[in-house]
Amino acid sequence: MRNQIPSRERGEGVLTDETLEKTESSVIKKISIPYFPSGMKMITPLFFGGGIYFAVAGLPFWGVVALIAGIIILTTRYVTEINLQDKTYRDYLSFLWMPFNVDAKRFSSLDRIIITKGNYSQTINTRIQSRQLDWSDFTGTLLSDSGTLDLLTRNDKKELIKGLKEFADFLKVGVEDRTTGVHYWIDLDKY
Repeated sequence: MRNQIPSRERGEGVLTDETLEKTESSVIKKISIPYFPSGMKMITPLFFGGGIYFAVAGLPFWGVVALIAGIIILTTRYVTEINLQDKTYRDYLSFLWMPFNVDAKRFSSLDRIIITKGNYSQTINTRIQSRQLDWSDFTGTLLSDSGTLDLLTRNDKKELIKGLKEFADFLKVGVEDRTTGVHYWIDLDKY
């Protein structure tokens, strides 16, 4: 797992919750991550069914509200596009198929992808007791000459590395692990 230089000859990686699209010329990579959790996406048929029921029952306003809520849940996504030909990347929120809060930057060179760990804690107080919840997540960040771009965040490090494998192949950069005191390159052939 700890190598000096990552191998460039890797197989195709598989992302679980994301949709990766390549154009015919393989110079644009687009990652689209759902904004709402998968549980909410699974109950959208209830929104559509409720909307139809309300419309038939004589409450067209609430029927339209339920239908629009279902459409919003299904179409809202975080989108990151990386174009190697134009050397640009765009990061935005897609809401009803329209981009909002677009962050577009140009780069001349890409350095590497780094993995960092975020530790979080929250205290829950009740009348009887208080409880502290501790958790951590791992983020894959692309370093370029124009700044940084967060690619993926996962609670499981191995799942994140599997997701970053295809990005590393596409961008032809290595992946460095900075979650411990000793930074090291990750051999993606093992994932």
